[in-house]
Amino acid sequence: MVEVHLALLAQQNAEKSEELRALRREVAELKEQSSLMLDLERRNDPHRPGSLTQC
Repeated sequence: MVEVHLALLAQQNAEKSEELRALRREVAELKEQSSLMLDLERRNDPHRPGSLTQC
């Protein structure tokens, strides 16, 4: 039977959890940047009424 090292598994779990938190933060930042870029593109679209750049 394979011996299970609980301390090692706990450490690996903690590391994976931290990696997951970091990835979630990065995804949230990318979503925010994407949203800001889309908003800017919409405001500068000459085909949309009320855009900053008029035809």
